[in-house]
Amino acid sequence: MNERFFSEEEIREMGKRTVDRLTEAIDAGDAEQAKKIANRMYNEFLGMHDLYRNWTTATLSEVGKRFGDEVLEEIMTVGVKAWWLPTQEKMPQDPQELPRKIKMFVAGLRGHLQPMHIEEDEEKVVIQMRPCGSGGRMVLEGKYDGPDAFHTVEKPQRMTYNRADFPVYCAHDPLVELVDIEKNGKPFVVVEPAAVLGKEHCSFIIYKDPDKVPEKYYERLGLKKPD
Repeated sequence: MNERFFSEEEIREMGKRTVDRLTEAIDAGDAEQAKKIANRMYNEFLGMHDLYRNWTTATLSEVGKRFGDEVLEEIMTVGVKAWWLPTQEKMPQDPQELPRKIKMFVAGLRGHLQPMHIEEDEEKVVIQMRPCGSGGRMVLEGKYDGPDAFHTVEKPQRMTYNRADFPVYCAHDPLVELVDIEKNGKPFVVVEPAAVLGKEHCSFIIYKDPDKVPEKYYERLGLKKPD
């Protein structure tokens, strides 16, 4: 085939980062084009997000199915340590900077590309993705149903918050808390899982005074709250 598929201009455009194309449209004052490119960038990121979400969950599913719960928890804990501890180290350590630390945590959750509902009272900040951009959406999309279903952890245990039939992806949340407690003596954030995962909203809860984290969040991990 001697006929070219693309012009030189088309090739240059294909090679540009979407954010650069967006900036060019803004600089040119073309609001409608900027909106189109912004939506395209969102969909590009969502596609990549879901690709890695599904890849991770499929890998964890095979570990759980082939080697059982104990090995699954060991492998998942290694993974959690690889991303959560470095993330924590990048956040402010001074208790006076807790508001900035919470903003950084919320910025990370924005990477799941879903709207959030945030409430604050005297003792805590509560964050919900509506819907959850990762585990919750997989439930809604039927990823845990049918012949090719992702793995469900059947037995109640600490990596399922002592609940039966727990989606394997969501089982990383208890381990984030466990790793945090082992490293720092207390969790930065605890999760209150929805009564019906995927159908209702899980809550990320950050206590302003970490010493006020209720004892139940330690006990469900098989730990005793430090004096």
